Amino acid sequence: MNYYLLYFSEKYNGNWDKIYEALKYHEIVPKEEIEKLKNCKWVNGENFFTILDEEYYPKTFSALKKPPFLMYYKGNINLLKLVKKIHITGNYETSYIDKYLEEIKSLPNDCIIINGNWKGIDKLIINVALNTNKKVILIAPCGINNNFFDKNLLELNLDNLLIISEYPFDYHVSKKTLSARNRLMAALSNSLVLLASKDKILYPLIDSFLNLGKEVYCFSPESNDKINENINLINNGAELITSLDKPLHDNFLI
Repeated sequence: MNYYLLYFSEKYNGNWDKIYEALKYHEIVPKEEIEKLKNCKWVNGENFFTILDEEYYPKTFSALKKPPFLMYYKGNINLLKLVKKIHITGNYETSYIDKYLEEIKSLPNDCIIINGNWKGIDKLIINVALNTNKKVILIAPCGINNNFFDKNLLELNLDNLLIISEYPFDYHVSKKTLSARNRLMAALSNSLVLLASKDKILYPLIDSFLNLGKEVYCFSPESNDKINENINLINNGAELITSLDKPLHDNFLI
């Protein structure tokens, strides 16, 4: 059955609705197509897992209205088994962001940073984490072999890194895939931590966490910073933090 899910994922470019329709109406799959997939070099490397995989498929995906049928991956798949997962991100590079990035260095070794690999703060988060031997899971809004990822990132020692995507390896980024990714980041993470934010660009991501009943934490802006959107989020119910101690304690009781 895994190869049937792979066939539909490849045919419909990871489109959940189309895969669902194919399964619902028992779309016929030529046997020779399944054999081709079984003989693909990357398939033999076991670079995908499915909703039927009890060992690796995240149980938290079951809370989603549209749980992914299949996920492609590159890196250390065993990172999915660790329980402590925090999505740390931001989209506003303030002059004082470095002191928040320093917090990453104190994360326990069994804690995973979930991230989306945006330009700016996300790149800084990933660099700090990997350079201090922290563990990172990146969720892609496109195929893993798409140029969304820096080439040097894909060539790193992947013991502390896992990249996952519900789209075939070369599939492109779109507004639809970016939106769909939010649900995966919220489902996989225990909570959301915003280092600093600007405008309302991250609101759809925040809504994905709130829809699953998960906490949103915001580092406090400095008093003279009127641009950082974190202050408005805090005023509207997000949890104010000055370190990562509270998210770790609230979620993992350390």
